Amino acid sequence: MKLRKTSTAIIVLGFGLGLLMTGLNRFADAAEPDKINVCYSSIAATSITTWVPKEAGIYKKYGLDVSIIYVAGAQAITTLISGDTQIVQGSGAAAVLSRLSGSDLTVIGTTINVIPMSLVTTPDINGPQDLKGKTFGVTRFGSLTDLGLRKAVSEFGLDPNKDIKMIQTGGVPENLLFMQQGLIKGALISSPTLERAKELGYKEFMNLANLKYRYPGTALVTTDAFIRNRPQTLNRFLKATLEGIKYAKANPDFTVRILGQYTRNTDTKLLASAFKSYVLGYIRDVPTVTLPEMEAVMEDIATRNPKAKGVDARQFYDPTPLEQLAKEGFIKELYPR
Repeated sequence: MKLRKTSTAIIVLGFGLGLLMTGLNRFADAAEPDKINVCYSSIAATSITTWVPKEAGIYKKYGLDVSIIYVAGAQAITTLISGDTQIVQGSGAAAVLSRLSGSDLTVIGTTINVIPMSLVTTPDINGPQDLKGKTFGVTRFGSLTDLGLRKAVSEFGLDPNKDIKMIQTGGVPENLLFMQQGLIKGALISSPTLERAKELGYKEFMNLANLKYRYPGTALVTTDAFIRNRPQTLNRFLKATLEGIKYAKANPDFTVRILGQYTRNTDTKLLASAFKSYVLGYIRDVPTVTLPEMEAVMEDIATRNPKAKGVDARQFYDPTPLEQLAKEGFIKELYPR
């Protein structure tokens, strides 16, 4: 009888231990960081919203194991399509072009809603007519530097398809390098390369951010599938991004150091200027994407791509992930005032 009771007790104890171990294993699984790959498409101050959360440990704070990857210009979008990355910080226009071609890419935020670049030219370009017939650089066709250059040229009453020539350089620093080599007469350049270009004597012909034009210059892009299948991961990523933006603005010394690290620049005066103009001046606290911005993209693309004509811009962005943060009270907690 005692043996039977002892056996029963052992079985019950074993069962209880089994349940406990299962619970502990589940807890361990839950504690495992959620792995995602995030791509940034520009070596410029615009990418601070990716660099700072990574380097300050903010992604980790929200249970994310984030690998950040650099792929220049519009090619960054291909990393989403291939599944190599889950989120891209890049051109909203490139995302729209991809969706027009059949992908499920969607814009979920706009960290910068102007074109945060300047048209920089060689000193011998004195007026708009001097742009005619000249060769200019873009990082990649379809990138923000491409679309922005077309916008700048159009502002001067010129036809970008007929009045200028364009070649691909591969990146923003390369735009300046190509100018130094005499291969191009100008290009769209962003900070901190912009400050370096001006130091070298090149001319800031037009600051596109001064145009009364709202555009998803730097956007957060993902896929419909990622939004649908991993909503909590996306929620944590957006929280980390918003907290990272606040941290970047509140800690200039740290942000300037990270900016120098990723752009491989040691000129603290130049980096501080980039921090002031881009991080404080252009990067938005809450990167909400709006219909007017997306309509501007569609209007711009429609001039070259018939598929974009008459298409509802609402098909190309999804504001709900950021709206969820507001519903949870996260944004109010982050910015109490």
